[in-house]
Amino acid sequence: MQREPLRETIRRALTDRIVSGELASGDPIRLVATAEELGVSVTPLRESLVQLEIDRFVDSSPGRGYSVAAMTVLEVEEVYPLIWTLEALALRLAPPTPEQRTLLSELNGRFRACEDPSEAHDLDREWHRMLLSQCQNQTLLEFLSLLKRRGARYEVAFMSEMQRARSSRSADQHDEIVACLESGDHDRAVTVLEQNWQLGPSVLLPWLAAR
Repeated sequence: MQREPLRETIRRALTDRIVSGELASGDPIRLVATAEELGVSVTPLRESLVQLEIDRFVDSSPGRGYSVAAMTVLEVEEVYPLIWTLEALALRLAPPTPEQRTLLSELNGRFRACEDPSEAHDLDREWHRMLLSQCQNQTLLEFLSLLKRRGARYEVAFMSEMQRARSSRSADQHDEIVACLESGDHDRAVTVLEQNWQLGPSVLLPWLAAR
């Protein structure tokens, strides 16, 4: 098995910290201190930060170095339509098998009952991953994964600050998507999937505007 390049390991570690809120919006990323903390040299860290800036997780400025990118209304408005469009395409390309539909229903039951915001977010993400698990278009899935990580940063911050999990409406939509797939109504399943992702901006945009 091929070992992951060090810069990718660093990139993933920093992304996880940003998404979780451990590194918050505007926090400086000090090269020497961060490299020591991660047990790496400054060179691969700097390479990772260059890619993270391309991915829109960090910003840089001359003389001030790197910092965690601010969360903005514009990013939510740009990212979420791409997420629901690409998820819809992936679902059209390869809907889940009957066995996976059963697992999706079971997983959604756990999601519906969950009251812990962080766990609910993880269950929701796992449900969407399983929904698309038959899709073999790796370029689509890789791009979608990046967009979802950008969106997850907002969702985690929102749920942490508001101390609430997703509404029951999201779980209802999950059930409807599976029911549509069971009946062969793939067009309706795609429509509800898009509506499911539209719940994100409906709560995130007012929250961001009020901060």
